[in-house]
Amino acid sequence: MADDSESSDLAERAIRLASAGAVGASVAHELRNALAVAESSLFLARRDMVDHDKLVRHLDKVTAEIRRAQRVIGAVLGLARGEAVALEPASVASLVDGARRAVVLPTNVTFSVSIDPPELVIRCDAVLLERVLANLYLNAIEALATRGRGAVATRVAREAGRVVIAVDDDGPGIAPDATQAIFDPLVTTKPSGMGMGLSISRSIIEAHGGRLWATANLPHGAIFQFSLAIDPGAADGVRVARVSAVVP
Repeated sequence: MADDSESSDLAERAIRLASAGAVGASVAHELRNALAVAESSLFLARRDMVDHDKLVRHLDKVTAEIRRAQRVIGAVLGLARGEAVALEPASVASLVDGARRAVVLPTNVTFSVSIDPPELVIRCDAVLLERVLANLYLNAIEALATRGRGAVATRVAREAGRVVIAVDDDGPGIAPDATQAIFDPLVTTKPSGMGMGLSISRSIIEAHGGRLWATANLPHGAIFQFSLAIDPGAADGVRVARVSAVVP
């Protein structure tokens, strides 16, 4: 009996340690993204020092990215503590625009957006959803890095009280047997990846009561889509995402 109790305590401790490690990795992932954008902006700032207006824009982007990372990290830690996501009305167009500005778009990559209806508004945690989109954009851009040119498209449509947002690219795509595994923590196809971006993104979408999935973009490329209720409703509430949502 004592052995069973001790084994249970050890198992529970192991789960807590794994959860804490995943939260730490999630925070590190967000810091890494913010530092990458800040480094790129500072490089451009040094290049454009003689142009005051450009210099200010580059420095403003560094400030904005640091503040964004602070908000996202705070929200991720809130999920880990079991806090419910904060729902506020947000324009889908503004979410897409904010996520687009959070990444550095190479000159050889085109970016297009289609939102139907254009004025679509959903209730969500805007900081977290913007980060999901930014993660998807970053993945698409990195998938296109080995190509001479490429395209990233965002398609948003309303479907029976839900909004479906799809981000697709025409890169090398995803192996059919990897469309589920890529959402697991620490699973990555990138040589220097951490394998946390998609895991965090799925946790955020599930915390909103939605679903995130990946499919092939034939003839080549990948499509990442997520579906959310436009207004979850105060009476229904939103499922609380605990640490177990960060560690599937």
